[in-house]
Amino acid sequence: MDDARFPPLRAVLASALISATLTLPVSGALAQMSDMKKMPGMNGSKMSNTKKATTADATGTITALNAANHQITFDHGPIPAIDWPAMKMEFAVAPSVDLAKLKTGDKVKFTLSGSGNTYTVQSISPAP
Repeated sequence: MDDARFPPLRAVLASALISATLTLPVSGALAQMSDMKKMPGMNGSKMSNTKKATTADATGTITALNAANHQITFDHGPIPAIDWPAMKMEFAVAPSVDLAKLKTGDKVKFTLSGSGNTYTVQSISPAP
């Protein structure tokens, strides 16, 4: 049956195989993206607001300090304003913040500003 109206079986099977091959990676990526909503700080409402700058207050302990690069690492408690759990994390520090009087082990309050997963320390003060 070599009628032009009916393509050969081999061509039909090849077309189906190519379609399936191209569809599988996309469906896997979509499944991974839906799993991101289960991660702390990645729920749907927060993801839609990632362009909007947010300010958040937190407390923690300084675990590392790099005054030359204006960076600091905190072991901080949960930060509800940005839906973050407690963790140890390094941050960039605004140029206006004086790091000279700080040292590792200090317990501090600090203010972050930013969006998404990029925040900068705007202020640091001793914790009570």
